[in-house]
Amino acid sequence: MRKNGDVRCGDCEHYTDEGCEQAAEALVLDGWPRMSACPDDSAEASRCPEFAASTGYAQALDEEASAATAFVRIAAIKRYQSW
Repeated sequence: MRKNGDVRCGDCEHYTDEGCEQAAEALVLDGWPRMSACPDDSAEASRCPEFAASTGYAQALDEEASAATAFVRIAAIKRYQSW
């Protein structure tokens, strides 16, 4: 299982259009020379050691979980009413 699941660089609080300082630091620690890292918004971030879910991403996950819970409750009520 991947560390952060199915996430994109754009879902991280560190992501900016100017680049990702955390990704640049990770490259330096991996032996690469100092450089700026400018990943695309849609780049996979599941293995990024510095990934931190942004507020918007966390809200979207909460809304998705709430919708799934509501769907299960509605299905249960419909089954109960059909008895």
